[in-house]
Amino acid sequence: MKLVRLRNLALGLIFGAFFIMYLGVFVRPMLPFLFSVGLIMVAVSIGIYFRMGAISMRIPQVVCPHCGKQTKVMGREDGCMYCRAPIRLDENGELVQ
Repeated sequence: MKLVRLRNLALGLIFGAFFIMYLGVFVRPMLPFLFSVGLIMVAVSIGIYFRMGAISMRIPQVVCPHCGKQTKVMGREDGCMYCRAPIRLDENGELVQ
């Protein structure tokens, strides 16, 4: 679930950047500043997507005890990506009921 939240943040940054850059078209004196802010937001979003992709490859996958689907758990406690049920892992990476 943490991955989903971070990806939603990155998507929100992209939409926010497009909106800010679009505002720059209507406010001509602020155009260079707003475009720069928008490009920085897009760059941060790309960094988040790149980092989440790299982290996602190393995250352990477990079967959710509630819905039975395979999900990824980031850290010791996370939620299922599908049913949002809380999932806990012990120190060895085993599912705790």
